Amino acid sequence: MNNRYMIIGVKHMDIPSMHYGQHCVPDWKWNVPVGCHPGFTLWSVWGGSGQIMLGKNRYQLSVGDVFFINYKKAVNAHQNDHASLDVRYIDFTLRNPDILCDLPEHRHFDQYHFVLELFNRFHLAEERSNLSQMEIWLQALITEYQSKTPTSGGAYSKKINELCRMFQQHPQKQYDISELAQKYSLTTDHFIRIFKQECGITPYAYLQRCRLETAKTLLRMSTLSITDIASACGFSDIYNFSRFFQSKTGFSPRKFRN
Repeated sequence: MNNRYMIIGVKHMDIPSMHYGQHCVPDWKWNVPVGCHPGFTLWSVWGGSGQIMLGKNRYQLSVGDVFFINYKKAVNAHQNDHASLDVRYIDFTLRNPDILCDLPEHRHFDQYHFVLELFNRFHLAEERSNLSQMEIWLQALITEYQSKTPTSGGAYSKKINELCRMFQQHPQKQYDISELAQKYSLTTDHFIRIFKQECGITPYAYLQRCRLETAKTLLRMSTLSITDIASACGFSDIYNFSRFFQSKTGFSPRKFRN
């Protein structure tokens, strides 16, 4: 493949520039008037909560939200109090921008970890100044974004999606699976089966995944102590948290941070 071209379906992207960025700072706000950005941004929420307006379209932000921003509308965004947004993004320009004119401006990924991994791979490629790899991962991200299909639309899809968002936004809470099942008038076993049909894993495994991703974000981006991070991820003490984290990543929390 020519290193200066990308394929989306049968179309080529000619990319003169691309750059990875991230932010997670107190009292963050973002305002961009129409036409004041020369290209596009693929913008993803990794943690926290807030709000973004693209023109007149308003979105409440949560983990798993990804936006394709073309700056044909004004952009206004802010984070909620005490919930610093953890955002990763890729700015890029195209010599043939019309090929992306049909992309929607928003997607939500309940199974968002694959998307986050693609952002990480782009970032690593940029650190190594490997342009061909950067283009590969940007292509993969846009292809994943483009091909995202709506949820299955089953009787419980909306409720399961809401539950997933609750796990993502509040991983520190202690959840009783049998009580959650009762909210939907289901037996515990039936509830677990439905959740697994929608998400591919059990509720407990999904919650543990959310706790792990929250821990990684806080270790990377915050100055919180490991004890405080353990509490923010729903662990009663640092020892249980450290055992869990090392079993999933192969690193102790301290070594991962360093």
